[in-house]
Amino acid sequence: MEEQSSTYTTPIQKIALKQIQTEGVILDIGGGGEGLVSRIEGTKVCAVDIRISEIREAQIHGPPSNWFVSDGQSLCFQENVFDVVTLWFSLGYMSDWSIKQKVLEEAYRVLGESGRLSILASRIQESCERLTFWGHFTFPDGTISQIGYGVRGGQEQTLERVTELLSEIGFKIRSHEDNNEWFEIQAVKI
Repeated sequence: MEEQSSTYTTPIQKIALKQIQTEGVILDIGGGGEGLVSRIEGTKVCAVDIRISEIREAQIHGPPSNWFVSDGQSLCFQENVFDVVTLWFSLGYMSDWSIKQKVLEEAYRVLGESGRLSILASRIQESCERLTFWGHFTFPDGTISQIGYGVRGGQEQTLERVTELLSEIGFKIRSHEDNNEWFEIQAVKI
């Protein structure tokens, strides 16, 4: 744990990424940057990001996904079309909880019946002004990528708070795992 002028830097987190079990289409919200989901699932993925620069950065890795510049608060897709929606380390870039809520409501809207939501997210303390999250990611094919994410602090983004919001929206939590600096939630649309 390193603190300097209200910046919190996590120790390097070792995270083994898994394939997403689906034959259907995956929507990856905030899928630019490292393009984690696109690099694993390729053509099954429709990746959206609010910034074209983030999409361009993800495309460096060559994943054959479908890319869209879009605001997650107002997605350009019809209702009930995706089997899975992922938000892997993108919730932290939405520092306002009203934005997080709108994005998660949109995820619910575009998911098909019994569609699944997969969230990986950093824990962001109320007490820091900025968080730098360091992840050492191992992909299913053995590829390793070390990534640092810098986000605004003070969000109080915790497993408990996100699961509560998901339940209010209408998701049923299937599983969750708290890894201290980050957490994982698997939920289903009911």
